[in-house]
Amino acid sequence: MTTNDLYKHLGTALPLSLFDQSPIAMSVYDRNGLQVAINKAQAVLFGMDPEQWIGKFNMLTDPQLVAAGSVERHQRVMNGETVITPPHPIIGRLSGIEEHLTEERWIEAIYAPIRDDSGTVTHLLAVLRDVTREIAQGKEIELAASQIDSQRTMIESLSTPVVQVWEGILAMPVVGTIDSQRATRIMEGLLTSIAERKAECVIIDITGVPIVDTQVAQYLVQSAQASRLLGCEVALVGIGVEMAQTIVQLGVDFRTLNTLVNLQAAIVWAFDKLGLRVVAAV
Repeated sequence: MTTNDLYKHLGTALPLSLFDQSPIAMSVYDRNGLQVAINKAQAVLFGMDPEQWIGKFNMLTDPQLVAAGSVERHQRVMNGETVITPPHPIIGRLSGIEEHLTEERWIEAIYAPIRDDSGTVTHLLAVLRDVTREIAQGKEIELAASQIDSQRTMIESLSTPVVQVWEGILAMPVVGTIDSQRATRIMEGLLTSIAERKAECVIIDITGVPIVDTQVAQYLVQSAQASRLLGCEVALVGIGVEMAQTIVQLGVDFRTLNTLVNLQAAIVWAFDKLGLRVVAAV
């Protein structure tokens, strides 16, 4: 069937002016999935010669379209349903048009039934939209977001390093605001370091934490309790006057934590716990 014969067969269901002159890419498939018409916009989209393509391409056998669900969608349209497909890639070499389509294209399609005068579905109309640029922009945004997350994680890990002060003694200075996600990472990093280095004492310095609310205070208590389960005692330093008043007002029980004035006092505490003492060289 020629293109003109097809137009005559379809009658008013698909006016020639709407199909051929539309700036929107469109094509028509018969009940066997064979492509029987392509408008100019689709020819331009894929850089193809319609006369070399019509009657050769089949949406029910093309591996790309089959993988995207074309068989099931074609059947639904033949049953009278309009189907909207999510964006899917079209690669020229996989469909035998690599000489025309050299770059990957992402296509979003609407498959609609075409009926004859009796109301019987005779063909499938595919209305295509090129969303390649949108997909590319989305991937760029996703990549940027992933990079930002990676950088944030790296920065946070650098702001909460676990350093070994002495054999069996670790120190973890915490800097910046603590939210639930960061608190979880801090606790995981602390417990991992305790287990790997067989630490018996840990000093947590919160001098660089601007605000200690109920949630942050509970995180600190939980960290101490978890560390004790691994056989490691915890000392907390860096509590200023305002922070101390806040903790009292919040009513958080810090009795499970050893609170000391500063890092020097905490090191003395840790040395005493391990039975160590510093002897000046003569």
